[in-house]
Amino acid sequence: MSDYKTITVMINIDSLVGLGANVRVELTPDDLRMFAESIVERTLAARGKLAEQSAPEREETYLGTKEVQHMLGVCEGTLITWAKRGYLVPIKVGSKNRYALSDIRRIQNGGRSETVAEFCKRKKEDGQ
Repeated sequence: MSDYKTITVMINIDSLVGLGANVRVELTPDDLRMFAESIVERTLAARGKLAEQSAPEREETYLGTKEVQHMLGVCEGTLITWAKRGYLVPIKVGSKNRYALSDIRRIQNGGRSETVAEFCKRKKEDGQ
């Protein structure tokens, strides 16, 4: 006959890990799912805190019409057309137009980012 007794105790896996307990454990699939979810939640929370700490507040830089014309190599008429089409929309400061530097960089870099589908298609074509 065995000297060991079976004791049913409700304790979560995190607590066992934290205690460094040397025990034999019987788990259900729900126990494992809850443990995995708690790990994911803690990881996401830690990642969010790290991102908040490391992300400096970014201030947008705005440029005047002449600077934008020079940077993009376009005339004022093109800027007006782009504003009407929603491609590069200025903000009004008094009677002057100001353009966000981030919008200008977007245009200089081809106007948009490559989507995942486009990336996969390009990689597939490059591989053949």
